[in-house]
Amino acid sequence: MENLSSKELYEQKKNKKLAGEKITSKFRMFKKILIWLAVVLVIGGGIYWFVKDSQEKISERKIYAVEISDQGRNHIDVGVAHPTYNSNPPTSGWHYEEWESKGVYKEQQPDEGLVHNLEHGYIWISYRPNASSEIVKQLENFYGFGKKIIVEPRKENDALIAIAAWNWLDKFDPVSGDSLNDAELKRINDFIDKYINQGPEPNAP
Repeated sequence: MENLSSKELYEQKKNKKLAGEKITSKFRMFKKILIWLAVVLVIGGGIYWFVKDSQEKISERKIYAVEISDQGRNHIDVGVAHPTYNSNPPTSGWHYEEWESKGVYKEQQPDEGLVHNLEHGYIWISYRPNASSEIVKQLENFYGFGKKIIVEPRKENDALIAIAAWNWLDKFDPVSGDSLNDAELKRINDFIDKYINQGPEPNAP
């Protein structure tokens, strides 16, 4: 074995130590990367299963809505006559260039404006003007700030309550004339969850 001076031995030990530290540092870095990958996989997997579970729960709900055939998306000027809609209230067809603002209305808005809202993925909740104040309040509570929902009275309704989306319609008379029971509230909520933002132009405001 070659005899090394004290300085050479020191340098040799120093180099070995540095090499060891580099290996340790790389191992630590590799370990951190593995941990972060595991965290990302766990979070990503959790999000995936949460979304999948939510979608499955929605698909398992009983939906009372009836699919209505599409009457197109033709724009018309305000006041211009057009063919009869194929449902009451309408769920597609001729509509004005301007749509209505989301929210709660105390007065009836034109069907032709609200059909444009449905095209944008809105849910349109309407009730006959003789609905009790409690039912009106319950329906208005479905509107949340920023949600694509419109609630309004509508005298042409042939049921006390109608919930419309693009090509989908549910309408019913509550069991009680005074208020909506839990099953009826769930019926409306399930319709909203399934059909909101499902119109031909979901990215429109």
